Amino acid sequence: MLRLYARIVGLILVLLGLAGLVGVVGVSVATSFYHAAVGTFFAYLGFWQRDALVIRSVVSGMGVMLLLVKGVTISMPLFWGGAPFLGPMEVTCLVVGVLSILAAKYLSDDAPTAGA
Repeated sequence: MLRLYARIVGLILVLLGLAGLVGVVGVSVATSFYHAAVGTFFAYLGFWQRDALVIRSVVSGMGVMLLLVKGVTISMPLFWGGAPFLGPMEVTCLVVGVLSILAAKYLSDDAPTAGA
């Protein structure tokens, strides 16, 4: 299940990044590239990485990174007296960060059974 989670998240983030690059979602090129790159990394884990421990560790680490980076991105305007920045990409990655931490903790590894 963890491998499937990484595949789904990877595809969603890559598609969101590409949508931002072509102008469907109104975000900067740097933001779109960041989300496409993170999505590509998740897709690599889901489709090509075979070691379940590596997948679990990296999904957890990416979740923490997304949570920290997007938490700071959303809350930084508060330090200058502005409103929190709640763009669609930021909220999506914040949710993906929380879900990645939970997925790494609770989803199964999809390890092949001995009799298969």
